Amino acid sequence: MHPILETSLTDSNIGFCIKNKKKKVVYQNDICTSICGALKNKTCVIGCMELYEKDQSQQWKENGSCVYKNTYVHKQFFDITVLVSDDQLITFLQPLKVNHQQAMAFYEDKGLSEKELNVITHVIQNHSNESICKLLCISKPTLKTHLNNIYRKVREHGEEPKYIPHIRR
Repeated sequence: MHPILETSLTDSNIGFCIKNKKKKVVYQNDICTSICGALKNKTCVIGCMELYEKDQSQQWKENGSCVYKNTYVHKQFFDITVLVSDDQLITFLQPLKVNHQQAMAFYEDKGLSEKELNVITHVIQNHSNESICKLLCISKPTLKTHLNNIYRKVREHGEEPKYIPHIRR
């Protein structure tokens, strides 16, 4: 591992590991070890590898890259990138805890109700509208009302909604 790359990823709090084609871990940095556990010389089948194996959307599964944004694994949210070559799988895990905290801080001073804050929390975590309705036991029209109220309150503060994976109305 090149020292500049190692330092850059570690300073950015990005966990990474390198696996052979049989998914045996040949290297993992300390951040990855703290997230996934010590897996060096072991076959990895959890977390990002489980996600990668289940992914049917890839045109060429044996080569290229896969990105899983705002994904919940190992009891945390991450942006996950898997790079696949002829003989290796390299995984990058970028924790989103700080990002989620910044996003919530943005919304907390906009005068949102407790229910609206609950809704925006799930939106920031990239839950689908259907999933949010199930989690909060609300109907789609009620969710739409909450989202419209959130957008209106944010705009009343002279700002546009932020940190939303995609606009949901």
